[in-house]
Amino acid sequence: MTGIKKVAICGAGGTMGAGIAIVAARGGYETVCFDMSADALARQRAAADKFFGKSVDKGRMSAEDKEATMARMSDSTDLNELADCDLIIEAIFEDLGVKKELFGKLNEICKPETIFASNTSTLSITEIAGGSGRDDRVVGMHFCLPAQVMKLIEMSRGINTSDETFQTAWAWTESCKQIPVETQDKPGFILNALLVPFNNDVIRAIEAGLCTPEDLDLAIKSGLGYKMGPCTLLDLIGLDTQVRLGEAFYPITLDKRAAVPPLCRRMVAAGRLGNKSGSGLLTGLTSEKATEAPGYAIVGTGESRSFPAGDAFLSGGAEGAPVTVHLGGGFAPDDSKTAVLVELDTECLGVHTGEDLGREGSNVVGFARYRNGNDAPSNLIELVKQPNTTPEALAAARAVFEVAGFDVVVCADQPGRIIDRLVRPKYNDALRFLDEGLATAEDMDKTCCMGLGYPDGPLERVQRGGLARHYDVTTVLQEMTGQPGYAPARAAVVAKARG
Repeated sequence: MTGIKKVAICGAGGTMGAGIAIVAARGGYETVCFDMSADALARQRAAADKFFGKSVDKGRMSAEDKEATMARMSDSTDLNELADCDLIIEAIFEDLGVKKELFGKLNEICKPETIFASNTSTLSITEIAGGSGRDDRVVGMHFCLPAQVMKLIEMSRGINTSDETFQTAWAWTESCKQIPVETQDKPGFILNALLVPFNNDVIRAIEAGLCTPEDLDLAIKSGLGYKMGPCTLLDLIGLDTQVRLGEAFYPITLDKRAAVPPLCRRMVAAGRLGNKSGSGLLTGLTSEKATEAPGYAIVGTGESRSFPAGDAFLSGGAEGAPVTVHLGGGFAPDDSKTAVLVELDTECLGVHTGEDLGREGSNVVGFARYRNGNDAPSNLIELVKQPNTTPEALAAARAVFEVAGFDVVVCADQPGRIIDRLVRPKYNDALRFLDEGLATAEDMDKTCCMGLGYPDGPLERVQRGGLARHYDVTTVLQEMTGQPGYAPARAAVVAKARG
């Protein structure tokens, strides 16, 4: 038993607060929905009724249960009506001063044993609790959006949070059939500590001309199995929200990857916020898959990471074809061919062709089939072009792989291509967070899988792909870019030394 009978949600007129209110009422608790806007509360009550109506239609609850659940929800614009609540969850603006002021007012109104919980995603629970008059009764309770659908809750203790408070709040989340994970009171907890810098890296990659947003999303979904591409997610949550997250996160962490990218600010200034404004990162422009392809001849030099022995692609080659595919790192120019394809590992295409200050390019196209360590290769082919790569060569390369059944994306000849450029810093973060005791490996991976829909967590994935391999990839990326985010984490350095 939790000892909690009546719950209040502050900020229930907003999307997150309204979702938390649904969770509380659905869990069987009398729920007070507080907001300063009566109109916002009315809109969310209608939305809750519609949500529960769909649950009835799908057979997830009876009509009687729906009516009983709605009856447990009441609206209020008067803080004094929260006096007898056992648990109050705030889901208001991500502003430390505003949150502290709210808890200070509630401290004067509520009974001494009332627990205050904050749904903050970036701010310190200890700082929010400061001045509340009951910092031993304040706990972090970060729901994932949309709260009424997503089961995961990140639970964190402030320095003075009592064990009794934490355990009572934990038991309450479980009684609502949610799934809590424990994380330290550190900026971003697990979810946003990994996601905010990653999303900023995505925006910077687009700003740097690496690839189109559509190809970036396709690469991440095909290569990593994510349910949603990062550009789709950014357009969904809003680029203005990403700005606010960066502005809250960077001053606390001083992590340059958490700082808001200039492109993000420019797009917000231009009113291109994402779905809410009708335009964002995604343009809707995609290329149709090829239905016909030129023949290709295979030249093998060394072991191919893209096409191991027995791969069906190897049986499709024919001598004298207009496209040559070099596997295993070999390369020989041939101007008589429509396209010469060169398999890449961690190196850039310019290593094979040479570079000319942005003027380079010919009928040579780089490619790599994304593969996590010794896992089976994915279905993703990353094509690498140079500034003056011929359109005919690029089209031929795309057609060869698309007709063979692969997902194909095109990127500039920049370190890491698309996937390694974006995921390697995230893997480093996860490994460092594990060293720092932010959370257990299991809880970090569970948070990413349940909160973001990943098929596997970053720690499971980097371990399965090989920590020594991670060291090799990140070391090359750091040498080429000079960016500290690529510096291999301790566990990778140890694995390389042991190997």
